[in-house]
Amino acid sequence: MSDPIKFSHLDITSARPPPSRAPQPKENSQCFHFVRRLITALLLLFVLISVVSWIAWLIVHPLGPVFTVSSFTVSNLTLSNNNDSRIKADYHLVFSMKNPKKKVPLVIDSFEILLLYKKDTVLTQAWITEAVSLEKMSQKNWSAEFPRDFGEPLHGREFNEIGKDWSKRVVSFDVKMKTGARFTCGIWLSKRRIMKVSCINLVVESLEPRGINGKLRVAGGKVCSVHLA
Repeated sequence: MSDPIKFSHLDITSARPPPSRAPQPKENSQCFHFVRRLITALLLLFVLISVVSWIAWLIVHPLGPVFTVSSFTVSNLTLSNNNDSRIKADYHLVFSMKNPKKKVPLVIDSFEILLLYKKDTVLTQAWITEAVSLEKMSQKNWSAEFPRDFGEPLHGREFNEIGKDWSKRVVSFDVKMKTGARFTCGIWLSKRRIMKVSCINLVVESLEPRGINGKLRVAGGKVCSVHLA
């Protein structure tokens, strides 16, 4: 008779299958792909906006306004030959500004104006912070007055030359101006540029015997040159 089987000696654990590995969740992978696609879409959108803006500015091609000195008067001019050799006068400038563009309005601000004699001798200067808005194909007049007691001292030769010119009742002045301009196209597209305006050879003639007051000789005004920086 055979011996009975003793189950206590059997290794029951060896018969169990190995534990199965849990599947990797798909949520993390889907989130990663979504973020990557979102970043790619934003980059493509940025590139598209940049290209469209560049093409739009090439088509629009913003131009500076047309500056014209329509009036320039010099009054109460006196030559002070004291220790500082100053020329004191009341200078009054009237500019006509025209926006030649049909599609781009602009805003001009922060005027810095220099009044010169013979291109490099500063007589006086003025600063104006009032902004001027020019709509499409519009035109506006704008005036500037220089403070009488802010005249720069001149060298002896320059002081004598302007004195001789004024005794002949004809003096040539130059006006140089630096200002900022903001061009806008639509709601979201805008560009800021620096403008340098030069008004050369503004001949002021006095019709009075004493030569105290004078006005611009050229009828119809003097057109200035404009450079966008």
